[in-house]
Amino acid sequence: MKGSVAIVGSGVIGTVTAIELNRIGYDVTLIDREEPGSSEAASSGNGGWLCPASIIPVSVPSLIWRLPSFLFGKSAPLSGNVGFAIRNAGHFARFVNSGLTHNRVRNKATALSSLLSDTMARHQALAKEAGLQHLIRGDGLLYTYSSERAFRRDLCWGNLRRDLGVNWTFLDGRTLRTEELGIERACFGAVLVTNAGHCIDPAGYVRGLADHARRRGTNFIKADVTRLIHSGQRLAGFETSKGMFAFDAAVICSGAHSRPLAQEIGDDPPLLGERGYHVTLRDGQRLRRPVMFDDALMVATPIVDGTRLAGQVEIATPGSPPDWSRAQALLDLAGGYLGGLPANIRQSGVSVWMGRRPAIADELPVIGRATNVENVHFAFGHGFTGLGAAPATAELVRHSLQSGRATSPKDAPFSPQRFPVRTSRAL
Repeated sequence: MKGSVAIVGSGVIGTVTAIELNRIGYDVTLIDREEPGSSEAASSGNGGWLCPASIIPVSVPSLIWRLPSFLFGKSAPLSGNVGFAIRNAGHFARFVNSGLTHNRVRNKATALSSLLSDTMARHQALAKEAGLQHLIRGDGLLYTYSSERAFRRDLCWGNLRRDLGVNWTFLDGRTLRTEELGIERACFGAVLVTNAGHCIDPAGYVRGLADHARRRGTNFIKADVTRLIHSGQRLAGFETSKGMFAFDAAVICSGAHSRPLAQEIGDDPPLLGERGYHVTLRDGQRLRRPVMFDDALMVATPIVDGTRLAGQVEIATPGSPPDWSRAQALLDLAGGYLGGLPANIRQSGVSVWMGRRPAIADELPVIGRATNVENVHFAFGHGFTGLGAAPATAELVRHSLQSGRATSPKDAPFSPQRFPVRTSRAL
């Protein structure tokens, strides 16, 4: 046995990391306040995409010009609390700045491609190992365009995807209708990404992976982590709601809840919890493949018990009540494409969800060794891509744990060291 490792967070990132580390001989313990696959977790509420094309960031040079259409109107995909946004103005300034030029976007896309380029193959292998093959489908996915202008607007990003190994082909509107009979609205066409797929039950998949991790020897502690116990440059263990626990090393995979733990040991990643919503229609699968509707910035995914509509970004104070009008907006948008949908999210056969996505200001996750504590490692901040990026992230965590070195921001785009440390808390 190589030593004991605590992984804080049992979402898909933490659970897949546990399997990876257990496989090479570590004694692994997962610590989380919730069971794996909990309905409250972002890992269970996502759109289920396993997509090598999910590498173009939200912040691109045209963002400023498109922002009014994102913000205004009852179905606009972006909403938020103005006061909270003002208090976090530095975060949003860094977000916009990270995509001001095509070169910056290319650099971010290249980095994300290293996590997502082979996501289908990685998940197919992982699902087979865990006996969960039935939850992964590799039928490709679609990005639809309402007009030729919209398609040409995004063509530069399509070409960048192709440069980075994404296989896609264009379907004209007539072909799209024959491929996807469930899409009732006329579209100019669509991009079909062929080396992609989806998970038909994200929550069940995470629970199944956690069961596989248990069979491989991973331990679980259901508890809140309240404090990191450290001496000098080494972590000794954790104080939790269930008592004190000692470990040889730790990995922080707590998604949107990761920042306070990182701050305790001097790192200060610019992480916010964006609130996302989904609506599940439990009246059968309306689509063959997952679809993103370009002008709605909404995805519709066929899942095990119906169709999941996902999207919306809400910037709000943590702990504030959900704004279910954002879920209603998803249903309203989908009605314009799929037709024959319930009119209200409160109708029978409709369920809704809200969760927090871990969003780093420059849209790249934080993966690597902590700056000041040599036996603490980070893996969080994946935004929309956590499910797809989990296997590659687990591999990077393994390398970080085995090397024991803090990464260089020049060498590693996901390095924690690309952000300033909290000098008042540095060890």
